[in-house]
Amino acid sequence: MAFNLSLTKKSDDQPAMAPLWHPNFRNFERLPDTKVVRTTFFVNTAAIAVTIGLLLWMGYREYHIYSLGEQIAEAQKEIDSNSKQNQEALRLSKLFADEEKKLAEAQAFRQAPINAAEFVTLLGQTLPKEISIESVDARTADASGTVNYQLRGLVAGTPDQAAGAASSYVEMLRAHPRLGTVFDPITLANLNRDARSSFLAFDIQMKIKAQPKEKK
Repeated sequence: MAFNLSLTKKSDDQPAMAPLWHPNFRNFERLPDTKVVRTTFFVNTAAIAVTIGLLLWMGYREYHIYSLGEQIAEAQKEIDSNSKQNQEALRLSKLFADEEKKLAEAQAFRQAPINAAEFVTLLGQTLPKEISIESVDARTADASGTVNYQLRGLVAGTPDQAAGAASSYVEMLRAHPRLGTVFDPITLANLNRDARSSFLAFDIQMKIKAQPKEKK
């Protein structure tokens, strides 16, 4: 005999069963971290990485500073060594220039149209009695070695007489057959009262006339 069993279906109108409720006393801040990789691991790893990076950077910086110091020390040694050599070279160069200048002056005196002995002899022969020569200065005027003369002396008489005598002496030097052809110009550069005496002190400049250059 067959039994027909029918499954009864819960009515949708039947109220659902309320879930069971109980208080949650868990303190999440004190609960252990149950993650596979804990957060503190990442924090510590990052902190260690930053620290190592800073140490490496500081070490590289110190090494770089040390390397620069070594380079500066080596450069300073080389500079000091070259400085001594340079000073010695400058000293020798100055010594050579001084000696070369002396040789040039001597050569200029030898090649001058008139030598010092002849010049002094002619001055003695043409010197008026009211005029006395105190000094004769001969010097090269330029790089070409041209020798010029400077006469310093005293002229006697009243100021007017002394001034006239000095001017007449200059004119006589210009008109001299030997001195006038060698020197041009011959000028009275200075004429003042001498503080040591009642005479007038004069200064006569005599420049050797420029010689025409020889055509090659």
